[in-house]
Amino acid sequence: MRRVPLVLAAASLFVASSTAAAQQTAGAGPTVSQLVIATGVENREPTGVGQQFPSDVGTLYAYMVVEGDFPEAQLTQVWMHGTDEIARVPLTVKGPRWRTWSSKTIRPDWTGAWTVKVVDADGNTLQSAAFSIGGGA
Repeated sequence: MRRVPLVLAAASLFVASSTAAAQQTAGAGPTVSQLVIATGVENREPTGVGQQFPSDVGTLYAYMVVEGDFPEAQLTQVWMHGTDEIARVPLTVKGPRWRTWSSKTIRPDWTGAWTVKVVDADGNTLQSAAFSIGGGA
């Protein structure tokens, strides 16, 4: 009879450690494997990818590929002109691989340095892409 509690204890320990390992693996959140700034998106792929754009560019796209073992997550693309936040675009993504993008109409007088940051629900920056508009950054 003394063996039964030991066997149950060993089985419980195995199940607990297996469950913790599974939660650790399944808990891996989204990873941004690609973030580019582009002048367009065609057939779910970015076109006109660059880091320098003319002041009359019109609309730009922040295109990203998200990968990971997660069911669904909310990521936000934050468009920054210098230190000023211009737009915050929430995007819902799902694993294992998801392509999505946001767009921003760029006014001709918004020249200089720009950044698009991808942040998670906790506010952590997962990836960023710097670019400039007009003659200088």
